[in-house]
Amino acid sequence: MLPIIKKFMLDAAEEFLLPTEADVHFYKRHGYFVSKKIFSDQEIDALVEETGRYYEGHRDRRVPFIPKGATYWRGGDATDLRQNNYITYESLSMRAILLKPLVGAIASKLAETPESRLFIDVLRYKAPGQDKNTTIGWHIDRHYWQMFTSDAMLTAFIPLHDCYEEHGTIVMVDGSNQWHETSTPDESTSLHFARRGLNDLERRLAIEAKANNADIKTVPIRLNKGQVCFHNSLTYHGSFPNLSERPRQTISLHFQDKENRYRRYLLPSGKFAAHHTEQLCARLDNGDPDYSDPEYFPVLWSK
Repeated sequence: MLPIIKKFMLDAAEEFLLPTEADVHFYKRHGYFVSKKIFSDQEIDALVEETGRYYEGHRDRRVPFIPKGATYWRGGDATDLRQNNYITYESLSMRAILLKPLVGAIASKLAETPESRLFIDVLRYKAPGQDKNTTIGWHIDRHYWQMFTSDAMLTAFIPLHDCYEEHGTIVMVDGSNQWHETSTPDESTSLHFARRGLNDLERRLAIEAKANNADIKTVPIRLNKGQVCFHNSLTYHGSFPNLSERPRQTISLHFQDKENRYRRYLLPSGKFAAHHTEQLCARLDNGDPDYSDPEYFPVLWSK
């Protein structure tokens, strides 16, 4: 079993990095929050070095099998856009840096929950060049998490370098976390980020905005090395190609709040909503997946 994060304490310097009440209010209104520098240059450089070893095939431990539906780039696959889940399970070096209490404490404060535990992670690599197929289409994470009870789940977007518009940084649709969704979960699959055709995505985003009598205000998130952008699971977001001369490397951590639980959610297709993590995690007495299983969903912060 992997080490479980147990120290839920912050020092004075880390306390200074927590969101203020004004920050929490901004997050609730706009759907995202940009942190101060919460990872040191040394931590980010160590992550970059470890991702290089990871892409070369190094693993401290492997998941028992790659679940159907997981994103898991391997050498020999197309290299324009690489995506890998389970990096904090398979790399103890990345786990030690990424799953520190400060990150969980920030997530907890924004979600107004006493506990934050990991749901899933993803390492992404966008190749440079305008001709590369690296667009991430407009989507909200909640569309893919219908099997959960919570709307308070959130994501930490962590670039491994300065990340601006030319790098294809993450872009938020300001305030879209307050929209009332008109599309059903099945219909929302057409907004899946694996699709690169922006015309249809823009059209559907416009339909949602019109239904909510809202303007589409897109905000490219400019992040300096060590800063993190947190966004709500109901916030529309995406990203454009990496037009810089260097690869864009990022890590996203998706978090559960304390109250989140699995629910059996029937989709219009007649199938139950599911996620690939449930193929690995422990089961409750009734057979449902246990999304508090510390092997795959460690707690980063708890009061």
